[in-house]
Amino acid sequence: MFKLPRLLVMMFLQYFVQGAWNMVIGAVLAAYSLKEIVGSTYSMLGVATIISPLFVGMIADRFFASQKVMGILHLLNAGILFSIPMFIHEHNEVGFLIMIFLVGLLFYPTTALANSVSFRHIDGVKWFPIVRVFGTIGFMTVGFLMGDKVLNITKTTNTFILAAGASIIYGIYCFTLPNTPPAAKNKTISMREILCLDALSLFKDKYFSVFMFSTFILMISKTAYSAYLPVYFPVLQIDPASMMQIATATEVIFMVFLAFILSKFGFKKVILFGAISWIIRCLMLSEAAVSENYLYYVIGALLLQGLCWDFFFTAGDIYIDRKASTDIKAQAQGLRFIVSNGFGVFMAASVCGFINNRIVTEETMPQAAVQWQEFWIYPAVVAAVVAVGFWIFFNDKDVLAKKTNQ
Repeated sequence: MFKLPRLLVMMFLQYFVQGAWNMVIGAVLAAYSLKEIVGSTYSMLGVATIISPLFVGMIADRFFASQKVMGILHLLNAGILFSIPMFIHEHNEVGFLIMIFLVGLLFYPTTALANSVSFRHIDGVKWFPIVRVFGTIGFMTVGFLMGDKVLNITKTTNTFILAAGASIIYGIYCFTLPNTPPAAKNKTISMREILCLDALSLFKDKYFSVFMFSTFILMISKTAYSAYLPVYFPVLQIDPASMMQIATATEVIFMVFLAFILSKFGFKKVILFGAISWIIRCLMLSEAAVSENYLYYVIGALLLQGLCWDFFFTAGDIYIDRKASTDIKAQAQGLRFIVSNGFGVFMAASVCGFINNRIVTEETMPQAAVQWQEFWIYPAVVAAVVAVGFWIFFNDKDVLAKKTNQ
């Protein structure tokens, strides 16, 4: 009874917790003179993303109710989050990286579980977009809460304390969610299914391979944005947690119109325009570093989030769903997540960390202006290469020929 309101609160808390620990990691590390490990931090999160599906496949799907697994994972994660400030204050880089790896290992499976719980109890086509929007609202809420207008903790380790407290509340709340027993309790454990091996057959399709390779490479531009924007904004005297909510709001707006836009223009044009938007965004961030009107460039770059994210990544999720047969749709989405947020983030964070640590050696303006201007050129060039390659080699005619309900 009253399942939908409970799921709305669940999704709100899911992304509230994520925003509290993930949104401003770069800003916190830079404030404590640990900027050089920002890239390593996201690399560890990438490795955690590769491993985390094992938790979902072997534990939640076969042994315990999903809401109980979520509750336990969040309560365990709260303890890890509480310990992280100590490692930062002591400049214990190895200890911090181990802790952030554990955070990723415990947290990322809960995102998939939250989606799974939602789909088990509601009509996904009708209600899931509404449920997911509450996640975005949670992400925006914690951003404003951490910002300089409220708690002003964007560049302090108190962000992890806030995340830990929210994790405890959410972990307890999970046990009140609708019961979601393991769907494959009596089935034989298949490592092929857990590791998405059946979905690998999709790579026989050259256009699917082009899309996946494009996604993998574009993660360099995406990781430069997500990992280093919180480092960059304080240099411009901008509060990252508050300002970044402009991007989140535009993501919601474009999400509403995405289905219509895809039906009108098709996957190739929409995804290509998403890649082009990443070029424009990075160039605007580059120009902001040396312009007196930097705020206009920053706001413009943030307003492109709906195009950058929805047109490329969300449209890509829908493309994969169309390409995959019914029996491997879930595996196909898991494969995309592992390729992009796992191997992609690991590779991209290593590349971005290498570039940033060698180019951006100054911490304040005006000395850092030219350095940051140069840094943002690299992800812009990467996005340009992806856009050109995608335009030349990708074709979506086979997908467009399929019926909408496939």
